[in-house]
Amino acid sequence: MNERTNNPAHDSGDAALRLALRGLRQDGDPARDLWPGIEARLHALPQSSTPAVARRRWTWPLAMAASMLLSAGLAWQMRPVETPVAVPAAETRMANTLVQREARTLTVQYQAALRELEFQPAPANWQPGLEALDRSAAEIRSALQQNPDSRLLLERLRETYTRRLALSRRALYA
Repeated sequence: MNERTNNPAHDSGDAALRLALRGLRQDGDPARDLWPGIEARLHALPQSSTPAVARRRWTWPLAMAASMLLSAGLAWQMRPVETPVAVPAAETRMANTLVQREARTLTVQYQAALRELEFQPAPANWQPGLEALDRSAAEIRSALQQNPDSRLLLERLRETYTRRLALSRRALYA
């Protein structure tokens, strides 16, 4: 860290250093005129046959047309999908609620994680706890069928799956 001291010898060293640095700066003119070389290199560059202004005139309408096509394509892709008439509306709503989709996704991920952990069977004294958590998860899934929009049930399902996986991991290392 730099700490300034009230040492007069230190201050005189700074002043001497500043004076020495000022003496190093020297402005000077180049030995020869540099412009003819720069001008020759500029003329040697290939020149475009069409002026930049003519090119810029076409880019604006093309960019506008491209953005209009992009927005039309996005609007077409995001249009609502019509449900078939043969499927009852209540059944479609139940299958497509956000909570139900989240629960299905959560269950698939849970089963995949559980398959990875079940290479070794859990000790017999751990089985009652594992089975109780499995029963709880099944009851919560059943309750979600009755009340498909319940976020509380979804959160309980997530917690039950988390506890079951944690207990399975612990049993694996026991």
